[in-house]
Amino acid sequence: MSRDDGDMLMANADPSNAGELLVWPWTGVLAATTTTDGGATTTTLASHAQRHFAGVATTMLQDDEEEANHHFLLLHFGKSWAGLRDAMSLGFHFAGAGRGEWRRRRPGDGRVFGWAAGEEDLLGNGAVGKFLRESGAAARSVEDVEKDEERIAATLGAEEMEVINAKVVQLEKQLEQKEALESAICLLNKRQQAGENLREEEREHLCKLMSILKERLEKDHETLMDAYVDLTKRDQLNRDEIQETRQELVKCLESMMTGGCTAIGKKRMGQLDEKPFRYACKRKNRDDDPEGKAARLVSIWQEELRNTSWHPFTTTLVDGEHMEVVDGDDPKLRQLRTEYGDSACSSVKNALRELNEYSPQGRQAVDELWNFREGRKATTAEVVKYIFERMKTSS
Repeated sequence: MSRDDGDMLMANADPSNAGELLVWPWTGVLAATTTTDGGATTTTLASHAQRHFAGVATTMLQDDEEEANHHFLLLHFGKSWAGLRDAMSLGFHFAGAGRGEWRRRRPGDGRVFGWAAGEEDLLGNGAVGKFLRESGAAARSVEDVEKDEERIAATLGAEEMEVINAKVVQLEKQLEQKEALESAICLLNKRQQAGENLREEEREHLCKLMSILKERLEKDHETLMDAYVDLTKRDQLNRDEIQETRQELVKCLESMMTGGCTAIGKKRMGQLDEKPFRYACKRKNRDDDPEGKAARLVSIWQEELRNTSWHPFTTTLVDGEHMEVVDGDDPKLRQLRTEYGDSACSSVKNALRELNEYSPQGRQAVDELWNFREGRKATTAEVVKYIFERMKTSS
């Protein structure tokens, strides 16, 4: 392969789509160049993989040129959202040494480069592109993967409904049997309580019915508890995986931020907005150290927000559901509004709402991916698309 081909390795994709399509199953690329024996280079690549992604399956590839050898280590992250998280984290681990820097590297650059494999890699002329195509990989957007999962979930949901309906029919039959047992037991008990002597076989039948009913109730309870525990575990695993993915994306965004306004970024949920306090103190204490007073006031309210014994919430009915909302008549909030105005009070109320949603137990501010343009939580697909657009712009 020529040097021009080497410099343009995996760069034949339509540039309008570059950076928006990822190799699926999610794949990472580690790359390095050497002009001598490649043994040390392959060891270095393997060491980086072990350090950041221990246990992940890898494939070592090589492109040979007259002047240099290019070594690649593919990281196979799989198809899960955790795999996407790991692929995206390469942007964090190799900030300043991604695909763009790899293409612009100079002879003798001994750095290790890393990036999430994209459409450029899949369509490339070298060993990486050939391997990915032969292994059946595809270039897909995160949105497409999400839509596919939604379709699969819908299909599974329909199948699960059939299973649930069958279970309901079974439970209805069991309920009928249980009601018949209870009715028979009740009838025999009434006869006994009325002073009527039960025959020996009737007493034996009553004892047997009560034993069967007890066994069935215990079995039903055990089945329900097992199902509840299983669902709880699966729900928690899904929540943990999603949260880990979003926290890795936060790190990726942080490594790319250069200041100024941004459409997608990190927001500290539960963090007090200080601007209303500074404005109120300047208006109220114009000639008496307003900045210092504002800083002390913010510090006081930050501590108050972390005070878990203070719970200024009330329960109200919203769209047919009982929800906790901030109690505007709380004495502390009323006093804050009276002394420093509505804006300062609203800042505290907003922080309280966010803490109650994100960290109700510990009352600690939490990083969240945020769509500042629309004032809402950003979806995973939005963040991934934004990161790759930024990478495309900077490459």
